[in-house]
Amino acid sequence: MNSKKKLKVFLIEDAQKIRSVLIEVLEQIENIEVVGFAESEKEALKQLRSIEWDIAIVDIGLREGSGLAVLSALKSDEREYGTRLVFTSSPSRALKTRTMSLGAEGFFDKSFELDMLVDHIKAMTH
Repeated sequence: MNSKKKLKVFLIEDAQKIRSVLIEVLEQIENIEVVGFAESEKEALKQLRSIEWDIAIVDIGLREGSGLAVLSALKSDEREYGTRLVFTSSPSRALKTRTMSLGAEGFFDKSFELDMLVDHIKAMTH
């Protein structure tokens, strides 16, 4: 049995279908635990600031607010936070540059980079 600490993943995703797929895929990875999700900017910040997490998967377009605002708020906090990975359906070079400047460490296109996102997270467990 592997006694390595589980990485805690938090999802910021308002599309229930995508969230379900992500949870299903992530929970099959050894040493990963999905600790929660939020569908809006306000809920995401409330949760991210109150629970322990290692990786946040951030969608840019949210039901209320935006993932950019979440990234910006976390960057301006005094606290050290975990890794932020962007998973968006509207990827562009400009958006990637903006998210990276706000502290994101990865940028993935929802339409065809789910496997790359999962591989990136798997690599973090080693």
